[in-house]
Amino acid sequence: MLKNEPKGRIFFGILLLLIVVILCFCYGFSIKSHIWLPLIAIAYFFAYRYDVALAGLGHVNADHVVVFPAVLVTSNPLLIGIVGGFAYILERMFREGIKKVNFGHILSLLFIILNTTLSSHLFLKSGAFGQNTSLLQSYPLLILVLVVFASFGFFLLVLDRIFSKSNFSIKIWFNHLLKYSLFLIISSPFLALFLLALAEQHISFIILSFIPLISSIWFLRVNFKLVERNEELIQSNKKQEFLQQLLLQETGSLENQDFLRNFLQGLGDFVKWDRDFLYVQSVEFEKEPVVFSSTEIPLDPHNVIASIEGILNSDNPLKEPLLSSGKDFIPLLDRRSKFQLIVPLATEEISFGILILEKFDAPFFSEPEIKFVHLSLTQIARFIQDRILKGQLMLTNHTLLKQTHFLTEILKISNLLKIHLSPHEILEEVAKGISESLGFQRVLISLYRKDDMCFERFAQSGLDEIWNKISEIKPPESNILRHFKEEFKIGNCYFVRNVKTTAYTIVPNRPKTDGQDFWQPDDALFIPLLTSNKRLLGVISVDEPKDQKIPSLETLNALEILANQAVHALESAEIHSEVKHHAVVDGLTNLYNHRYFQESLTKLLKQSIVMNTPFSILMMDLDNFKEINDTYGHLAGDAVLRNIGQTLIEVTRKDDVAARYGGEEFAVLLSGLDKFQARMVAERLRSLVEKRVITDESVNIPLRVTISIGIASFPEHAKEQKELLKIADLALYRAKQAGKNRVAEGP
Repeated sequence: MLKNEPKGRIFFGILLLLIVVILCFCYGFSIKSHIWLPLIAIAYFFAYRYDVALAGLGHVNADHVVVFPAVLVTSNPLLIGIVGGFAYILERMFREGIKKVNFGHILSLLFIILNTTLSSHLFLKSGAFGQNTSLLQSYPLLILVLVVFASFGFFLLVLDRIFSKSNFSIKIWFNHLLKYSLFLIISSPFLALFLLALAEQHISFIILSFIPLISSIWFLRVNFKLVERNEELIQSNKKQEFLQQLLLQETGSLENQDFLRNFLQGLGDFVKWDRDFLYVQSVEFEKEPVVFSSTEIPLDPHNVIASIEGILNSDNPLKEPLLSSGKDFIPLLDRRSKFQLIVPLATEEISFGILILEKFDAPFFSEPEIKFVHLSLTQIARFIQDRILKGQLMLTNHTLLKQTHFLTEILKISNLLKIHLSPHEILEEVAKGISESLGFQRVLISLYRKDDMCFERFAQSGLDEIWNKISEIKPPESNILRHFKEEFKIGNCYFVRNVKTTAYTIVPNRPKTDGQDFWQPDDALFIPLLTSNKRLLGVISVDEPKDQKIPSLETLNALEILANQAVHALESAEIHSEVKHHAVVDGLTNLYNHRYFQESLTKLLKQSIVMNTPFSILMMDLDNFKEINDTYGHLAGDAVLRNIGQTLIEVTRKDDVAARYGGEEFAVLLSGLDKFQARMVAERLRSLVEKRVITDESVNIPLRVTISIGIASFPEHAKEQKELLKIADLALYRAKQAGKNRVAEGP
C-alpha cells in the first residue's frame, strides 16, 4: 500500500495519525447514548454513498447533515469523527471492494476525523442551538461553523498535495471550494431548523424539519448532477470538435512536428498527464521512426524505444489500451510515475505506433479518458491507413500500366519471330521497344564476334547523332566481358556503378545527381544475350533512365524477358536464313540453283522493263567434262565443279546471280550490263578457268579445264524470258561448235 507513495505524503499521514492519537488521549470520551451510534453510522454511510464526484478533487457529500445533529445528540465530537471516518472506509469497501482500499483512503479517514472533531468542537463551544436560543442567534453561528468545516477540509487536501509534491491548480481548487461552500450554505437553513428541533426535543418538529432537509439535500445533489452532466455534454462536444479537426487537418502527417505538438496539446485539454512519449514506425516512407514528446524526453530513450518495438513487433501487436499501476509497476518514462497508459496507434489491419502517457499522482486515467485517447489515435491511424491504401492503389495502377507496356513490347518482339525479319531489323525493334516502354534514353545492342574477339555495334536507339562514328568501332571482348562479374549481377543483368571510362565508352553529357537512388553518368547496365546453352550472342547496354533513377527489379525483369525474346528472334532468323540458303543454293558449288536463277531472271526482267535498263545472261558449259568423270571418277568431277563455282563467286558482283544451271552447266545474270560489258566479263571468266590448276585429294595429278560461254542481252537480243534463254543457249552451242573454250553472243 505504501511502496509507491511519496515519502512526503507518508510523513503527512503519520503526522495526522499522531494528531488523532493525541486528541484521543487529551480529549477523552465516553460512549454515552450509544444507542444512537448505529443510526449515526448508517446515516454517514448513506451520505457518502450518495455523493457527487468532483473531477480531481474527490467527492461532495452531505456528511455535514449527519455531523452536527450527531454531535448535538452525543456531545462527543471525537467519537462522531471516528464513526464518520470508519463509515467512510466501509462505504468505499462496499463501493470498490476491500482490495481497492489504499493509502489515499486512510488519509481521507484521518481528514474526516480531524475535520469533524474540530468543526464539531467549535459548534459545541459556540453554544448554537443550546437551551433558550433562537434561530436568529444560532443560524449565523452555524454558517460560521460550516465555513470552517469546508475550509479546514480544503486546507487538509491542499496540504496532502503539497506533501506529495503533486501538480494542482489553486484556482480550480478554490472554484470547487466555492461550489462546496454554496452547497453547504443553501442547505444550511433546513439544517438549522432540524438542529433547533433536536435541541428542543420536539418529535413532530424533528420529523417535519427532517423532510425538507433531506429534500433540499437531494435537490442540491440532483442539481450538481445536472451541472456535471451539462459539463460532460460540453466536454463531449469539444471532444467531437477535436476529433473532426484531426480529419480536417491537411498536415496530418505523423512526420510533421507541428501536427504532433498540436495533437498532444489538444489531447491534453481533455486528459491530464505528466509525461508523454510518441513512437511511430515509418509505414508510408522508408525512413527512420518518428519519436516525439511534448513534455521531457526520457533519460534512457533507447530503452523506451526498444520496449515499444518489442510490443509492435510481437506476434500479437497491441490493439487495445493497456493501463499499468501498483506495486509491481515499473514506469518507462519517469520513475516518479505511478500510473501508465499505453495506447496503440493502430487499426484492425495494421499497427505502427505507440503513445505512452504517465501520471505522477491520482486519480487514475478514467475509462472515458482511455476511450477518448484510443479513439483519437485510431482516428489518426485510419487517416494514415487511407493514405497508405490510396498510395498503394496508385502504385499498383502505375505498375499495371507499366506491365501492360512491357507485355506489349514483349508481344511485339514475339510477333517478329513470325515475319522473319533480318537480325538487324529485329535488334532495331528491340532497341526501340526498350527505349519507349522501359524509359531509357540510350540503348545500344552489340553482337559478339567470337572469332574476332570483339563486339560489333549492331543496333541502337537515342544514338542517331553519333551512330555513324561509333558503329565503326568494335570494342574488344575484354572491354565488355570485364563487367560480367558475380558482384554486379542482379538476376541475369549486370549493374555496375562508377565504371572507368575507356576509348570505347560513350560518355553522356549529364551532371551527377544527388542521392543513392539516382542514376549517375558513370553507371552502366548490361543484359547479355545468351542462348539456352549459354552461348553469348551479344549484349544490350542501356543508359540514362528518363526518371533519372536506378531501374527497379521489375524493370530488370522486363529487360531480361526482352533480351530472351531477342535471342529467340535471332536464333529463328538464323535458322530461317539457313533453311532459305539451302533452298536456293546448290550444295556442291555453293551457287544458286536453277529454280532461284529462273525466279531472279523473272524479277530482273520486270525491273529492267520498268527502269529501261539493260542486263545480260551468260550461259556456260564445261568442255569435255564427261572425259574427266570417266577418267578420274566422279569425285574428281565434283572437285572441278566446286572450283568453277568458286571462280564464278570471285568474278561476279554482289547484285549478280551466279547459278548451277544443271549438271556441268552454269548461268550468270549480269544486272545493268549490256552485251559489250557482258563479253568483257565472259572473257575474263573464261581466261581464269583456263589458267586455273585444279588440285584435289581425289586425283593424283593437277587438272585443267576450259569453259564455253554464250551471251544473250536485254533488250538488244530479246525482250522475253524464254527468248533470252534460247538465244543464250544457241550462242553457247555456237561456241562449242567453233572449237570450245570460246565466247559467243546471239543471235
